[in-house]
Amino acid sequence: MKFNYKELGLVSLQWNSTFEGILLCKQKTESRRKKGFVFSEHWCRLKGNILILCRNSDRKCSEIEGLIFLERFTVSPTNEAEAPYAFKLEFDSGDSPIVLVARSGPEAEMWCQHLRDAQLCPTLERIAVIREELKNLTGSDPLETAVSTSPESKQATADDEVMGSTDVRGLELSLSCENLTSEFVASGEVPNVHIIVSVCTPPESGWKRVGTTEVVENCNNPKYLKTIYLRSDMITDKTRVQFSLMDLRDLKSSMGFHLGVVVTMAELLATNPCIELPVCDPNNGKALPCRSSSLSSGPRLFIRSRKHRPGDGRKAPIDSGLAVLNAVCDNLLSKRYSFQHTLGERMHVVEFMGESKLCFDFPIEYLKLIVQREHLLCDSLSRAGSSNPLVESLRKERLISMKQNLDQYEACLRHLVDCSGIRFKPSGDRYNTRLDFVPTNLHVNQIALTDWDGQIVSSHTVVSVGVFSVASRLYKAGGLFRQAADTIIGSVPYPPTRLSVCTLGSQSPVASAACLLENTLAGQSNALLYRGTSSMAMLRADLMGLVQRLSARDQAEPLAERIQRSFSSMQRILADPLLKCLNNSTNGVDSYFNTLLGLLTQLSKLDREEQSQRSSPQRAQLTAGNTQIAPVQGRAQLLVSIEKVGTRLIQCLDKAWDEAAEFLWTNIFTELMTLLGSDQAPREPVGGGSTTNASASSFLITEAERVACSNSTLSVDNPLQAVSVIFDAFSYRHHACLCQALTALLTALSVAVPSWNRTRWEQMTVCGLLAQFEGLISCFGNELGMIEDWAWSVGRLGSIRIILRPSTELSKDSGSRSDGGFSPKAKLTALNECELTVPWSAWTGAPTEIQARGRVRLHVHPVAFLVGINEQQSIAEKIDKAALQQSVNSQGLESIEAYFERYTKHYGAPPQSVSNQDVCDLIASIRHLIAPPTRSKPVELLELASEVTQAFGGLRFTSCKSAKDRTAMSVTLEQIRWLQKSEGMHTNDFLPALKCLRSTGLRLENAMKNAGVRKYAFNRLQLLSFPKLYRPPVGTYSPGVIS
Repeated sequence: MKFNYKELGLVSLQWNSTFEGILLCKQKTESRRKKGFVFSEHWCRLKGNILILCRNSDRKCSEIEGLIFLERFTVSPTNEAEAPYAFKLEFDSGDSPIVLVARSGPEAEMWCQHLRDAQLCPTLERIAVIREELKNLTGSDPLETAVSTSPESKQATADDEVMGSTDVRGLELSLSCENLTSEFVASGEVPNVHIIVSVCTPPESGWKRVGTTEVVENCNNPKYLKTIYLRSDMITDKTRVQFSLMDLRDLKSSMGFHLGVVVTMAELLATNPCIELPVCDPNNGKALPCRSSSLSSGPRLFIRSRKHRPGDGRKAPIDSGLAVLNAVCDNLLSKRYSFQHTLGERMHVVEFMGESKLCFDFPIEYLKLIVQREHLLCDSLSRAGSSNPLVESLRKERLISMKQNLDQYEACLRHLVDCSGIRFKPSGDRYNTRLDFVPTNLHVNQIALTDWDGQIVSSHTVVSVGVFSVASRLYKAGGLFRQAADTIIGSVPYPPTRLSVCTLGSQSPVASAACLLENTLAGQSNALLYRGTSSMAMLRADLMGLVQRLSARDQAEPLAERIQRSFSSMQRILADPLLKCLNNSTNGVDSYFNTLLGLLTQLSKLDREEQSQRSSPQRAQLTAGNTQIAPVQGRAQLLVSIEKVGTRLIQCLDKAWDEAAEFLWTNIFTELMTLLGSDQAPREPVGGGSTTNASASSFLITEAERVACSNSTLSVDNPLQAVSVIFDAFSYRHHACLCQALTALLTALSVAVPSWNRTRWEQMTVCGLLAQFEGLISCFGNELGMIEDWAWSVGRLGSIRIILRPSTELSKDSGSRSDGGFSPKAKLTALNECELTVPWSAWTGAPTEIQARGRVRLHVHPVAFLVGINEQQSIAEKIDKAALQQSVNSQGLESIEAYFERYTKHYGAPPQSVSNQDVCDLIASIRHLIAPPTRSKPVELLELASEVTQAFGGLRFTSCKSAKDRTAMSVTLEQIRWLQKSEGMHTNDFLPALKCLRSTGLRLENAMKNAGVRKYAFNRLQLLSFPKLYRPPVGTYSPGVIS
């Protein structure tokens, strides 16, 4: 426990102490002259359960010598030879006893009595006993806040139904009431009623809650939009269903009372599509009377039910129902609603939310490749060298730093592989270093329209995910864009007009090398190193074990093809224009390879001849006596020759590649050392002391300490070490953020591909995969660094190619359109290329030419738009610090215009949006919102960008810091807008439906997963700065929830 002793000493002079006086305190002395115990005199003040010992015996002393917290202790007199009026304090915690001495016997007794009465624990224990006794007598605790007056109303905070989405056989109930009045409500007031539904199936005697509706405020005749779904495994013909009507008097605390109850049989609900039942008194079971002369009858409950019927599995494709979501998601949840259509009918809606199966699987694959490549690079660097002392010093620093970075990658990989149970990263684990590569709170959110039988007709999907960032590394040096800008040679304005990764990254040697930007020397050299070390590792593995592999028959031909592919890749690398000065060293390589290929061809021919002889028994008997030994001897001689040539080939390749790798490492180090200042001449031998620019060296050391501030054990003491630390910190952050973004992208793509028709396949192949990312992060505090990480990773997705191929797990000739058991698999085949499997039924919808190739490569076209909506964004706008948001949106506008131009070039005008507007008009509106003067929180921009994305059939992503609170407001708003604009929901139901979805929908389940409570993490003052459509309903938020 921490105290401010100076202030406490001054305050203790002014408070009304319980008891004061002089006490002697027994203390141990370590003096050389005298070892033992001494008694020091202090003025002591007792206030409550705190005893203060002043430094001397002066009554007005304000300097504190010590403080004793008086809880869970006993005080008793003790016999001290040197002090007759002593007493001892003994603590239950096991702390050393404290001996105090009074000046007289009566004074010692008074001190003991006051000290006994000081502790609060006995009083608190007695209060707890009394509360428990009162609770047993009355059924409620009088000290609990926001308590309902009936036990049933306490269930309002219990778990709502979380329906298993795989159950398509059930009963859906739509509820409404009439003539609701209560004797507990004051005259003229209208009740705020919601209904809790419970079931009881014999032989069970207790009621089990299965669902609740939303609260309809100030209404005598409420119609509920939230429907109750009774699963088939919950009900039988003998099941009783209870409807408890709860009137909430205080929406913030959910305090209310039991208005009435209705009990009926499940069989009656299943056989009658509409039932009208009287509301009964919960105490005596009698129907509630009519309490108003203007009403014709008492309170009534109307129940409309409809049965869900499963579709024909032989005819229903995977993209028409729940199979896609079940294949892509774990823990898939759903809830159902009934909204009013513009034509007057009811439209039945189902909401889905699930965790991505790729959440941990893809980061594991990503880390495996990174660890493998880093091992190869580390091995290559250890064999390289330089005659330049400065370059050699940087090489050694890089080698040390690379090994430390590699240890961090391996630790993350081990943790993810060892994880068991729920493979999901809640928002509270953002600072967990071992989960840096896992996206935060990644969920698939889908709203779907169903027909009368409960089958999905149309749907809209949004992927919600926490901002792509590395919170465990902190933001003292900003995010990736800030760090890249800080390592640019020369002064550049930040943020630039457009926040482009290629433009800003190519100016920074650190960013260009870490991201393999091939338009720069450092990036191109590092890319060649990555590809070359990988190809050399494959060639070395094939050539070192030739004899063992060729000992089996019929292995020569496939091995020759494999070696030829690897060698061709190596040839292309060594023939790169950057390495043209090294071409003379590869002459011997080509000759040895051609010789090896000829020997393997001879061996393959010999194996085929032996196979043909064994397949013809008569011919084998005629030639057995003459030619039995010759082929064996010929094969043995060939294997010896192959081994010799293979050894010479690998030696020549090693020599050629080591020379090339040393040249490439020198290029990278030369570019990195430009950060040391203009006084350096790294290409010439440098002798004597370092000639680094003093100001540049100081800046680099400071920057390295900032980027590595999360590592308290790291000490940076020279500029070369600083360069290495900055490079590895940037590289780690880049890979972690990009891995998170790729995981979210592949999840959304897995859900979208099964719904593509032939036209959509062609569009994605020609124009690229449009992925629109929406950010709700503010330009203030740590969230500024999060924006820089998020925007960088989204921009880097533009260099990623995704290869789609059909899953081989299912039979291709079965003729079935059902892909039960399919699970998407994704892996990283190169640092800029991913591979994703799609269900066979979805693959058959692709054009014939794509199916014939067996795979298709898609380019990602990312678009990012950012609008901060909370109070921190208001502060940023007040102090004119929202320029980063403008830069992100300007780059997003350019990206979406580029996609529009590419689409119109090949296909003409795109289809109209869900609001029946031309896409070109929507883009013009976006341009108008982004153009100066800067507008405050232009959330209309997000709506327009979403409509453009839907018109192009793109993927939609929404992010905030935790993807829990602000994201929930955005996702629900977009879902209701889609229902209104695309599916014809009545305008009058827009706000009630939005409130219903936020107060009873699955986004509250998401808050429960992450924070342990069904509340959004907002406070009333914060919500005043939110745009109106982004504010949650009263009673659904709390300031004490973890954000």
